[in-house]
Amino acid sequence: MKFDNNPFTLTDKSVIIPSDTILERTVLGLMITSPEALEVGMQHLGYSYFPNIDNNNRAIFHAMTLLHNEGINVDIVTVSGKLKELKLFSAVGGVEYLSAIAEEAITYSAIKDYCLKLRDLDLLRKALKVLDGGIETHRKGQVGDVNEYLSQLLRDVTKVAEERRIMDFESLGDIAKDLKAHLEKMQKSGTGRLTGSTTGFIDIDKYTHGFQKDNYIIVAARPAVGKTAFGLSLAYNMAVQNNRTVGFFSLEMGNQQLMQRLVSKVSGVKHKAVMTGSLPSRERTKVYETLENLKHVKLYIDETPGININDLLIKARKLKRENDDLCAIFIDYIGLITTTGPVESRQIQLSEISAALKGLARELKISVVALSQLSRAVEATRDKMPQMSHLRESGSLQQDADLVFLMYREDYYVNQGTIKPVDAMYQPYYDTLERSGNDLDISPVDIILAKNRNGETGNITLLFFKAISSFENPDEQTRQLLMNLQRTHRGSSYKNE
Repeated sequence: MKFDNNPFTLTDKSVIIPSDTILERTVLGLMITSPEALEVGMQHLGYSYFPNIDNNNRAIFHAMTLLHNEGINVDIVTVSGKLKELKLFSAVGGVEYLSAIAEEAITYSAIKDYCLKLRDLDLLRKALKVLDGGIETHRKGQVGDVNEYLSQLLRDVTKVAEERRIMDFESLGDIAKDLKAHLEKMQKSGTGRLTGSTTGFIDIDKYTHGFQKDNYIIVAARPAVGKTAFGLSLAYNMAVQNNRTVGFFSLEMGNQQLMQRLVSKVSGVKHKAVMTGSLPSRERTKVYETLENLKHVKLYIDETPGININDLLIKARKLKRENDDLCAIFIDYIGLITTTGPVESRQIQLSEISAALKGLARELKISVVALSQLSRAVEATRDKMPQMSHLRESGSLQQDADLVFLMYREDYYVNQGTIKPVDAMYQPYYDTLERSGNDLDISPVDIILAKNRNGETGNITLLFFKAISSFENPDEQTRQLLMNLQRTHRGSSYKNE
């Protein structure tokens, strides 16, 4: 069959033809640079997916298809040669265009999602073509029997709809193949437990098996409870312990402020001393050594205040393109992200932002961790214990999220006087700390896993070292003490009720 390289057209020129040239370039760039992406593309793409709107991308796909069928490696050199053979090399823009799309390639792991998006655009064009043809038949006065005309139109539209439905199915064989590969990967890891990136927190990993590569995660707390410090501790742990890249969007603090916190956490030098620069010689040496070591940690910070969601997505994709080992993106915090277009209710805006972040996790195959504020309704409860219903401004956060963590710091309320010391669950632990003379100002913080789409929910208790802005695992003795206090407190609560 002769290769048809004509652009997609409609008779009605007033209709904008749906296409996404950037997505086409991305897919072709991935296929030209990655054998894995090439195989996925050959399985899921068709010629009509490239409508040749303001480009000649279909010719590039055609050259790749011929090379693949001939068993020849696909790269810039072989694709250029095949296009020259087909006399289409100059029509596509030559080696400059091929080099440009190759440099724009992000990561082959997302190519299946990209192919499905191109598929949807192709189906939309096919549906418009059917409708365009039906209108043109009417315009030419060629409608005879109306019932037959409508029946034919319905058959043509149904054919397009069925194409989508069939393509959406995956055979059990394909699914089984993917699961087998996943199980083999777990076996090779030697752990048999963690299937995602370790968080550095033992009990969080126990519940989640590590943060998974396509998880959208919400961490919510009231102001001043320590959510930024917790988010930064998570991000640092994931970068160091997995030896992978992590991105951190800080919408509230500048990168110097975050760096001061990180230096304090890692060096053990009090944050106040680092911030003011009043450092004795020994502590100054610790800080300088820490700064030198942090140069090798693959943690990247973006301090754009009030960043637009579209800009955030672009920056995240760029970070992934430049660092294929990206495992997580953190946002501090979701309530400060803005949107474009007309200003609607904040609830609708947050719903759109949340959906975009969930899509980003799936697209880039990373964990996306969004910090969020809890509403003031928490303060009106008797025990101040947060619930998912306290997520601020948007129910879509809890709907979209794969994991929802709610932070509760009891001593915050004890210090405020809204919880009396006699009613405080951890008061015996506070007394122990006071007697020991510990000057790091330690607080137990309950990290409540309120939603876990793929596992159990539960409570994780970590220690917040406020003086150095660090969250840490409690040692086994402290862990047992805190668990016993929790059980005792729950028991007395039941009696009071």
